[in-house]
Amino acid sequence: MSRRRLIVGLLFAAAVATLLWATYPCLLRAAARWLDVGKPPRRADYVMLLLGDERTRPFVAAALVNAGWARRVLVAESAPTPKTIDQILPPHHEIARKILFSRGVPPEKIVVLHVAAATTHDEAKALAAFLEDRADARVLVVTSDYHSRRSRWAFTRALAGRTEGVSFVSAPTDYFDVDRWWQDQWGMMTIGSEYLKLAFYVLRYGYLAHWLAACGGLALVAVWIRRREARLF
Repeated sequence: MSRRRLIVGLLFAAAVATLLWATYPCLLRAAARWLDVGKPPRRADYVMLLLGDERTRPFVAAALVNAGWARRVLVAESAPTPKTIDQILPPHHEIARKILFSRGVPPEKIVVLHVAAATTHDEAKALAAFLEDRADARVLVVTSDYHSRRSRWAFTRALAGRTEGVSFVSAPTDYFDVDRWWQDQWGMMTIGSEYLKLAFYVLRYGYLAHWLAACGGLALVAVWIRRREARLF
């Protein structure tokens, strides 16, 4: 490499590094904001409260019902865990019910879906089963802002095209600043793990898994054909 090319390459690398250094806060903020696909609420028949983050999600769901945006709240029954089996902690759906009741939602307006949900994908399948006999029902799905994109992805696939009446409302995150999430331990854990979970969902439940399976099958067929030809010759 000539000295001139080396100098040009070093200058280009320095310019890129300077640009990244100057703009990385904007890029990191955009990375967190990209996860939020929530919309303003609209009139619906049900609010689907996704389990987890009881600090904000149940309160938003209760506010929507109390304000008349929906008539009832749907909560999926959470799968048993060692702590709930040993009665160290109550199940997530019971915590959600108590918060909803404390915020003015009557017990008769809280519908528990008995599915033993352990993941967002399980909750999406629970809603799909619930809507089988309610094709015209409209649903507001309430979850945390950073969790809404992955939730919409899972629900879109579980509902298989029946998403016209389903929309997402974001509950705010109040235990770290979303615009400075990389400067906070909880922010790093939350946003970082959400991207990992989103990648896992694409691999586990999405079309990419089908492509990988197909490629794996083709590779196995190719290996079998090659070995067969080697034996023949």
